[in-house]
Amino acid sequence: MLLNRQLLFYFVTLAVSAGYLISALSLGSPMSESGLTPSFFPILVGAAAVLFSAILILQRLRAGQAGPAAPAAEAPHSWTHLGVAAAVFVYILAFKPLGYFLSSGLFVFAIILLFSSFEKLLQKAALSAAITGIAYVMFQQLFGVRLPTLWG
Repeated sequence: MLLNRQLLFYFVTLAVSAGYLISALSLGSPMSESGLTPSFFPILVGAAAVLFSAILILQRLRAGQAGPAAPAAEAPHSWTHLGVAAAVFVYILAFKPLGYFLSSGLFVFAIILLFSSFEKLLQKAALSAAITGIAYVMFQQLFGVRLPTLWG
């Protein structure tokens, strides 16, 4: 079958991503004389979503030509999506009282654990801290967004 449910989902994702990108482009120029404008990040996210959706479609079409796909060695657990939803819910509740660093670091760590094994916890904690720090610098310096911290 050329068009299965997964491929149809990728096409819907591509269409939604293209609509998001078009909507983001209507916000205006992503850059001005003084630097980045508020439309920069939505345009970047929309372009990345279109690109990654197209890559997924191409990969799926190539896999379909090679024959039936073998079952994945480590398919995500059936409860992973519930864990992600719970992590997002707790993150939203904890963001303001705990501040950006603690709540975001724990959220990233939880998401990494949901999609991987419970091995190399120290390495995953360091990766979570690095991702949180990079995102803080990006929002603080690039976009000028002040994030809440424990110290005020």
